[in-house]
Amino acid sequence: MTAEPTGHVYELPPDDVAPADAVHEAAAGDVVYLTRQGERVAALVPLDVAAAGAAALEALEDEDALRAAQAALADPAPSIPLAEVLAEHADVLAAYPDDER
Repeated sequence: MTAEPTGHVYELPPDDVAPADAVHEAAAGDVVYLTRQGERVAALVPLDVAAAGAAALEALEDEDALRAAQAALADPAPSIPLAEVLAEHADVLAAYPDDER
């Protein structure tokens, strides 16, 4: 059972002696800002907020990778045959055992 958030923002300077209170506040659903010289530098957030943020970032990264792959596939530039690439880099590839090529 999760406690209801109190609806306030909790300011906690880095040298404050009450980190347990900050963790409790975040677990209850509040955002706890860590400040340095009055400026917010970090935040403790409820776990569901952190998970949602991480999932959103991952989705954006996946979307960016998909767009890059689609752009590469749509590129009308001529392709280079594998044999040509292997021939061009034969000296570098010679250092590797045959089973890794």
